[in-house]
Amino acid sequence: MRIVDLSMTVEECDSAPFAKEESYFKLRPIVNWDEKGFVSNMVEMTVHAGTHIDSPHHFFREKPSVEQLPLDAMVGEAIVLDLTFKGMPNARITPEDLDQAARALAQQGITIQPGAILFLRTDWPKGHSTTDPKWWDESPCLTRAAAEWLVARKPSVLGFDFAQEEKGTDYEKAEEILTSGMRVHRTILPRIIYQIENLTNLDQIPSRVKMIALPAKWKTESAPARVIALVDE
Repeated sequence: MRIVDLSMTVEECDSAPFAKEESYFKLRPIVNWDEKGFVSNMVEMTVHAGTHIDSPHHFFREKPSVEQLPLDAMVGEAIVLDLTFKGMPNARITPEDLDQAARALAQQGITIQPGAILFLRTDWPKGHSTTDPKWWDESPCLTRAAAEWLVARKPSVLGFDFAQEEKGTDYEKAEEILTSGMRVHRTILPRIIYQIENLTNLDQIPSRVKMIALPAKWKTESAPARVIALVDE
């Protein structure tokens, strides 16, 4: 068995691309090596840094937050939809693109059933950093119609290796996203158990693979997660 890390490394960065006045991931030393012979830090960060899990509570007050998510939804078999043909800057993923990816899976004998875990692969993380505004500003994204296509398949979990929120309706740049309607999030989150943002290394796993996605047990709308795939060889 081969273990593939699908999680991004989060490094120190002063501000979040989507909220310039907020910290993305900022370390504050408490103890350093020279003084005490060990190191200890405080962290100020957004819960949306790097690879993370969004609970439905992110947009829907009465729905579960991260600490309430069922553990059995965090382990299972994921199906990877190959959308690498849309992995270029500013690409818009449409229902027709998802149809194409689903047909390619069908040729491998893989069908999308209700309750499936779906990972959407564009390979956008290659050569990009989530701390760079270009990650958001130029990322491929789902259209709202594509989001509707996905939830119509009744998945339990959705995961993305790109910034999935649709651009070009009421915002264009990362710094404007908090003033937008965030239609893709609002379409998806009430109809799934949770979603995973900022996956990576989806090119290193097969189209069907066992995955484990464990968020920190924080009483928040979202939390950082270590996501891995277990590949039989």
